[in-house]
Amino acid sequence: MDPDTTLGGLVITVGSPLLVGLYFVEGLLVGKLLHPSVLFLLYVVVSEPGLALTAVVAALCVVSATAGQLVLYRGFSGKTDPDSGVARLVPYLDRVPTVVKGRIGERRMAVIDGWFDRFGGHAIWLSNATPGFRGLMTVPAGLSDYPQRRFVLLSALGNGLYMVLLVAVANGLLEALQFLPWDLSLERFL
Repeated sequence: MDPDTTLGGLVITVGSPLLVGLYFVEGLLVGKLLHPSVLFLLYVVVSEPGLALTAVVAALCVVSATAGQLVLYRGFSGKTDPDSGVARLVPYLDRVPTVVKGRIGERRMAVIDGWFDRFGGHAIWLSNATPGFRGLMTVPAGLSDYPQRRFVLLSALGNGLYMVLLVAVANGLLEALQFLPWDLSLERFL
């Protein structure tokens, strides 16, 4: 999509901040209702923002997802002050740990705790780098008072690896679309 068109400019201008916000929410929740990864892939494939802008948006998504996971971690570790800026910014933040525990369930929580006990920090970055398991280790890390700085570093590492995977997939999709015998550009449909 040509960024000089109105639609192209709108997708690039609105799509990036929307993705960053969605990745914060993804980091804040375990058991996703909407996967921003699909939207990231669509954003790159539809808008073709170029490698530099894709890298910037991916880096911002890594920071945003890590920030969301840190908020969840702090909620489980009991380190969130109800009068803090984050608690005022995210409504009902104090209820998030209860909701997350309820969604995970006792049996699954026992399995997740076992993984964390066995693999420690490696479980944090590995789960964040693995589709379908992202953010799972935030809960036991918070409950066990795992060191916050180490948690943030390992979460960011896993989120970064995940975004590298997504950028590679998006670029692969862009290359594959060039070999299709029909024109899939949005301008054709508008």
